[in-house]
Amino acid sequence: MSERHIRLGSSYWLHDSTVPFSEDIQPGSIFLKNPHYLVLDIETQKLAQEVGGWGHTDKLGVSVACAYDSKTSSFLTYREEDLPALNKLCKERLIVGYNVLKFDLKVLSAYGFDSRKLDVFDLMLDIEQASGNRRYVKLDNVAKATLGSIKIADGLQAVEWYRQGNFEKIIEYCLKDVEITRDVFLHGMKNGFVNISRVDGSVQKVTVQWN
Repeated sequence: MSERHIRLGSSYWLHDSTVPFSEDIQPGSIFLKNPHYLVLDIETQKLAQEVGGWGHTDKLGVSVACAYDSKTSSFLTYREEDLPALNKLCKERLIVGYNVLKFDLKVLSAYGFDSRKLDVFDLMLDIEQASGNRRYVKLDNVAKATLGSIKIADGLQAVEWYRQGNFEKIIEYCLKDVEITRDVFLHGMKNGFVNISRVDGSVQKVTVQWN
């Protein structure tokens, strides 16, 4: 499989949160520039209500950041003091994540990460557009319906673990989210669709153009 042949669905270029892709003017060019991708997820030190709400995510602080690097087929873990190394790697890869533009990179902006200078593909935004669902589509709903996988914890629990100094549990949880996000991405690339479990128990099949 070659990431060079991924095509973005036209819906991706319509959502309001798209960031400039440097000098790119054609969707395919971000993949030509970035033959390898980095699936990224972070956990925080604080809760949104403790920093004045979701408009202040840059104040949440990073407890752990985890990633999957397609170039080395390896999972990576970063503590707060290691984030400069992650920032450097992000500049060398296409960043793939779930709600990565509105959350992960917003939190990381406090550490010098600049999403305007990175190539980013946000799975959540594309799934929302492709499904016609403007409500927040949770990763758990996509993972359960598409992969049969479930998240092993949530952000609230991760903050509690941080306060307990239990970094092993945070890392385990964050790495699992990275694995799930990667597998959703790969499923969409290979099969041309993902599924969403809905509140009423039904499953919505969503066509995606990631290959």
